[in-house]
This record gives sequence, structure tokens and C-alpha cells, in this order.
Amino acid sequence: MKIDQRQLAFILMSGMAGYTLIRGLINLIVGDLLLRVILTLTVSAIFGVATWLYWRGWEGARAFASTGVALVVAFGLPLNQEIIALFTPLAFAVAITNTQWVAGIGLAMIGILLGRDVLSDGLFNSVYADINVLANYLVQVAAFAAARFALDGARVEAEQNAARAEAARREIEERARAIEQQRVELQEQNQRQQELLELVSQLETPAVRIADGVLLAPLVGGIDSRRAGKITSRLLELVYERRVNLVIIDVAGVPVIDTAVANALTQTVRALRLLGCRVTLTGISSQVALTLTHIGIELSELEVAASPQEALQRWMETQTSVIRNRRNGGDELLN
Repeated sequence: MKIDQRQLAFILMSGMAGYTLIRGLINLIVGDLLLRVILTLTVSAIFGVATWLYWRGWEGARAFASTGVALVVAFGLPLNQEIIALFTPLAFAVAITNTQWVAGIGLAMIGILLGRDVLSDGLFNSVYADINVLANYLVQVAAFAAARFALDGARVEAEQNAARAEAARREIEERARAIEQQRVELQEQNQRQQELLELVSQLETPAVRIADGVLLAPLVGGIDSRRAGKITSRLLELVYERRVNLVIIDVAGVPVIDTAVANALTQTVRALRLLGCRVTLTGISSQVALTLTHIGIELSELEVAASPQEALQRWMETQTSVIRNRRNGGDELLN
């Protein structure tokens, strides 16, 4: 479980409030020195008030607790012996305050102790006035302050790293969303483009059902190898799907029919015949007929009619004749 600075300060202050209260009550019960009991309960009261203020949202409660405990210790410690309790406020300040407060509390405590020494007899003759003790204490204060400085630096660096990591995560998410949006847009564009290509293909090779089993494919505009391939593919697909028996290809709207176009039409007819479909070519103008004659294209494989109406009429006559023959054949078998 991750504990932040605020949670740590709240736990330490409330814990110290409870600990010093219990310690003061025990000292009172066992008959300890009254001054020690008072100082312990005072420290408990300071921690308790600081905990309540901190819970109410006052950030200065940490400095209030550290300063209050430091003053109690500085005014309550005896001057004739060195006691380790002198470093308790420093350790607590390291845990919940900053470098400036650690150094300030340490210097304030030694200043109060030396001031008490002078006020007591006018001389610096307490244990804390000893040069070795004083130097050792100042070194400890510097060490505590350096530790807090290192903690602050590590905390700031960790927060900066966390902020950079969060910024990088948001940037990655934004890029991922942008890429996903681009992918969706590209997919939609591809779909629209495919629909347009299919529409263009249908417009390039329109096919209309004009009778049962009869399909009219009027060609308009120039025909190159690409379009010729599309025409063949589309007509083959329609003939296979709709079970078409006759395809009428009308070339009245084709301005030029050269060798390549004629060969393409021949290949289309052959492919359609493989599916069992009959093909009739209509709309050949006099100029186109003359051109085909000059370039020597063999159109013997193509069935030709003047117009789609004529081709349809031939087809209907053929179907009528087939039906009549079948009936006559059936009558002969009955007779």
C-alpha cells in the first residue's frame, strides 16, 4: 500500500499523541517526577491538537507540532546531563517537515538551552556549552537537515518522474486515439472509394434486364484494356448469377472501335458462350463497319443486329419457334 506525505504525517502525529498520553499516564501512576509527567502530557496535547488541525486541512499543523515539541524539550531538559531525547524533535521534523524547519528547530533548541544556561548563573557552564558536545550536536543537526534535503530531492525527482510518466502516458493515449481515428477515417474512405469504384464499374457497364433471360448491356464512351476487362468480368458475373440466356451488347455509344476493342469484344463473346449464353452485337454504325473492314477484324463469331429491338425480336421469334416445335413433337408422339 502506497503512503503519501500527508498520510505519513497524520499517522506519526496521531501515533505520537497516543504514545505520549499513555506514557504520561503511566508515569503519573508509578509516581514519576511531576515535571516529567507534565512535559509528557504537554507533548501529547501538542500532538493531539496538531493531529486535529491537520485532519481539518491546516498544513501548518506539521510545523506547529515540530516546533511545539522542540520548545517543550528545549525548556524541559536538564542542563547538567546530555539526554538523547534532545534529538527526538529533530527526528520528528525530518519525518514531517522540510529542510528549513529541521535546521531551524535544531538551532532554536540549542539556542534555548544555552540561553537557559546563561540565565541560571550568568555563565556557559552546562553540559551543552561544552565545545565537544556542542560540536557533536551541530553535526547531528546538519546530518538531520542533509537527510531531509535528500528526502526532499528524492521526492521532487519522483514527482517529476511521475509527472513526466503521466504526460508520456497521456501523449501515448492521445497518439493511439489519433491513430485509431485515422484508421477509422481511412477505413471509411476506403469503403467509400470501393463503393464509388463499384458504382463507376456499374456505370461503365450498365446491364438492364429487358425480358426473361435477356440482358441488355449498352456501352458508352471509349474502351481500353482496363475497361474491356471490367466489362467481361461484370457480364460473366451477371450471366452466371441471373441465368441469362441472351446478352445484347449495344455499341452505338462507342465512338471508336479499333483492333483492340474488336478483339476485346470477341473475347467477351467467347467467355459468355462458355456459360451457355447467346450474344448479339448491335449498334454498329456505317463508319465503324468500314473501320472494322479496313483493319481486317474477323467478326464471324459475333451475331449482329441493327438494334437491341431487332435482336430481342429475333430472340422472341426463336423462342416461339422452339416452343411450337416442342408442341408439334409432342402431338406426333401422342398420335
